[in-house]
Amino acid sequence: MSGNRLLKALLPPLVIAAGVALFLLLRATAPETEPQPVEEPAWAVQSVEVSPTPVPPRLRLSGYLESPRTSMLTAAVEADVASVPVREGRRVEAGDVLVELDRADLELQLREQTAEVNDLRSQRALEERQIEADRRELANERELVAIAERELNRVQRLADRDMASGSDVDARRRELEQQQMSLSGRQLAVDSAENRLEQLAARLDRAEAVRDRFARDLGRTTVRAPFTGRLSEVHVSPGDRVRPGEQLVQVYDTRALEVRAHLPAGKIGPVRRVLALEDGLSATAMVDAQSLRLELDRLSGRSERGEGGVAGLFRVVEGGEDLPLGRFVALEALLPAEPDAVVLPFEALYGTRRVYRLDDERMRAVEVERLGEAPLADGRRGMLVRSRELTAGTRVVVTQIPRAMDGLRVRDLGSEQP
Repeated sequence: MSGNRLLKALLPPLVIAAGVALFLLLRATAPETEPQPVEEPAWAVQSVEVSPTPVPPRLRLSGYLESPRTSMLTAAVEADVASVPVREGRRVEAGDVLVELDRADLELQLREQTAEVNDLRSQRALEERQIEADRRELANERELVAIAERELNRVQRLADRDMASGSDVDARRRELEQQQMSLSGRQLAVDSAENRLEQLAARLDRAEAVRDRFARDLGRTTVRAPFTGRLSEVHVSPGDRVRPGEQLVQVYDTRALEVRAHLPAGKIGPVRRVLALEDGLSATAMVDAQSLRLELDRLSGRSERGEGGVAGLFRVVEGGEDLPLGRFVALEALLPAEPDAVVLPFEALYGTRRVYRLDDERMRAVEVERLGEAPLADGRRGMLVRSRELTAGTRVVVTQIPRAMDGLRVRDLGSEQP
């Protein structure tokens, strides 16, 4: 029993010792192996070879069609609408009838006022003849006063010699006084002749002015197109009663169309320099399958608060006659060429101002100046950049890589033309 107990006590240490000896033997007799080096991965990319040249940037803008020659025609008189021979959207020529108002009331007023003018003219002619008669009679009245004075003196001398009675003297004196009163009345009529003529002339002028106003208002019952254009609004229909100032129709000149487009603040300087040149700034647009050719005419005189930049007003040189006001227009303007510029796909840009060039299968960061947009060789939109590090023959990565960094190893799969 004691021998078994001893064996059980020694067996575990012996097993452990044997395992350790076996492990040491196997490790000592194992073959020698070389450690394998870890190879750096390379990202597959595409690149383009650049050659800086002068390139004109393309400025892409958006705006709305408007016309500075837009007229809202209103009623000048109170009348009923007789006819509206036009419809919204129709083209009209200068002088075309747009709205006809009823003329009956104004014709009656014109006839009445014309009769008033004729009556005043007759009064003036009669007054002129009366003045001529007063002037002729004035000389006769003076002669009659002189005769009465001589008769009174004669009778007075006879009375002094008792050859005439006092009643005879009084009678001759009354005759003289009456004749003098008649002369005074005639003299007043002659003296006030000019005043009476002026009063009649003023009344006649006033009556003629009212008559002319009625005649003008009568002509305004026919509302005509002030210029060749297109109707954008029609507010009335036959039977409507309109008063002075009420809107009738709106027409805009299709030969004076403009596109108001917002210019970014960073492009205002180059645009102002272009405006100073004789060539100007041209632009193109395609709207509803219509090709538009535009030229920058001027910059807006007002900039909205909180809005960078200013509006540019592009005059429509060709096309757009059938486009409605307020139509959205996306246009593309061509700025002067930028020297030493490179056109790259947008995929080459990392962040806002960084691209990567290839240098011994490594990506090297290059800070660039963004100049705008320009077309690639295949017609796609590209970005126009410039940097001293982008020289002729430099290859630029045009593949977006997650977590790209300076010095990252890449494998160039091929190239494409910028």
